[in-house]
Amino acid sequence: MEKYLVVAIVIAICIVMVIYTQRGESSSRSGNTSFKDIVQKEFVKYKVIERNQTIMICEINHRNEPDELVLIRIDPNQKKNRRSFGRRVTFTYPKQPSIGEMRKDFAPYL
Repeated sequence: MEKYLVVAIVIAICIVMVIYTQRGESSSRSGNTSFKDIVQKEFVKYKVIERNQTIMICEINHRNEPDELVLIRIDPNQKKNRRSFGRRVTFTYPKQPSIGEMRKDFAPYL
C-alpha cells in the first residue's frame, strides 16, 4: 500500500510541475508584450506612438515630425467605428483588435 501512495504523490507532483511551467510560459509570452509592441511589429514601416491611451501609427515627415495616419482607440462602451479627419483616420474598437482585423481595416490608409 505504501508503494501506491508514493507513486501517487510523485505523479501529483509531476502534474503540478507541468501545469505550473506551462502556465508560466504562456503568460510571460503574451503578458509582457503590450498592444503598442504588437502594432509596431505588424507595421514596421511606420512609427508607432502611444499617447493618452491612444495608439498612433505615424509617418515621419521631412522635418522629422510624426504625421498621424491612423489612430487606434479601445473603448469598451462603444462599438467599432471609423472617423476620418482629412488624411488622419480614427478607429475605435470595443476590445483589442486582432492583427488580421487591423490589416484589413488600415489597408486603404497605410
